[in-house]
Amino acid sequence: MNRFHVHVDALVSRGQEILIMKRAMGVMTGAWYVPGGSLEPGESPEEGARREIREETDLEVSNVRLFRAWHYRQDADTPAVGITFVCDAAPDAEPRINEEHSAARWVGPEYYRDRFLNDDVLASLEGNPIAHELASAVRAVVDGYIAGLDDT
Repeated sequence: MNRFHVHVDALVSRGQEILIMKRAMGVMTGAWYVPGGSLEPGESPEEGARREIREETDLEVSNVRLFRAWHYRQDADTPAVGITFVCDAAPDAEPRINEEHSAARWVGPEYYRDRFLNDDVLASLEGNPIAHELASAVRAVVDGYIAGLDDT
């Protein structure tokens, strides 16, 4: 029986900016992503997203809402589903990152996409299919978020 991994994350906004964090460990060390991680047994996806935000940033968020579900591979043998939420941080919120990250900053979503998820970045990951698939999926999420901003 095949099992799959469930990942939850969130686009945490503070005004017109979102929070991104630089990974300090694991396969994606050095990459910038939004807060998130594995869903734990018994948690709802929203509870998992809130927990990950709290563990990784020490922030409490409001207005948490489901944004998108997406597919990728955790590793060669483990299919995965990502569940992304959007939520709001207080206007003066500043994260206190944990050991999983080496830096955090608030940036415009367009900047994040153009700087860390551009075509050159994706091309550089083509030799690592798992990383390429993950980065491509994250870019699609961010593109959807940006498109939603254009609709408001």
